[in-house]
Amino acid sequence: MKFILLGTGPGLPNLTQNQSGLYVGVNGKNLLFDCGEGTSQQLLKHDLAGETLDAVFISHYHPDHVSGLFMVLQMLYLQSRQKPLQIFLPERPAFMMEILQFLYTFPPRFAYPIQILDCHEAELYHEEVSSALSDHLRGYTEFITANQLPNPMNSYSFRIASEAGDLVYTSDLGTMDSIMNLVRDCHTVIADAIHPEAGQVLKLQYAGVKRILLNHGISPELERALAENPLPLFEFAHEGQIYSIEQ
Repeated sequence: MKFILLGTGPGLPNLTQNQSGLYVGVNGKNLLFDCGEGTSQQLLKHDLAGETLDAVFISHYHPDHVSGLFMVLQMLYLQSRQKPLQIFLPERPAFMMEILQFLYTFPPRFAYPIQILDCHEAELYHEEVSSALSDHLRGYTEFITANQLPNPMNSYSFRIASEAGDLVYTSDLGTMDSIMNLVRDCHTVIADAIHPEAGQVLKLQYAGVKRILLNHGISPELERALAENPLPLFEFAHEGQIYSIEQ
């Protein structure tokens, strides 16, 4: 398995990082997890555009994880892509077609078919990919309830399996506890280092994990904890670096 972090930045844009995006090559498949701003350029940079991608998985609908999707779809259309593309979405997948129509990005005009699916169906189509709901969006419960909004607050983390070892992409989290069953005994975790409390991220050292890549920024609390007690398992994720999990 090889993977490339196409974007490692936090929700607040900066001049040195792109927004969330992860490419994974596994078992002959080319998978994209999240699609923040800058993803289309990163796909071009790493020669992953055109006919390459097989599926896109969106963890949740915060703009820094999904805003680049529309440019990716437009880019593939303008590149005259022919190969079908699966898009796995965290909630209300049918609504995505309305958004594309609103943006004058009409899927019937594409030369490539789009199949819109739900993230909880991922394993039915890709045996390498399993998903788990996290608690990242639960902080909106009171506001959504008070305003009678239809948002189900779904946010997913993903585990990608290979014979050499498994990769977990947590995306954004409230707590690591919410997905610990997904994480346990994997090879590498790409961990949200800015949203969970430091103690939640540090729990990963006891989960049978071999490598922890700190992603999406880092909280001051976690940065202090690791400065005071450096742990070899933890390292900062580097945008654009090609990582591998090998036997």
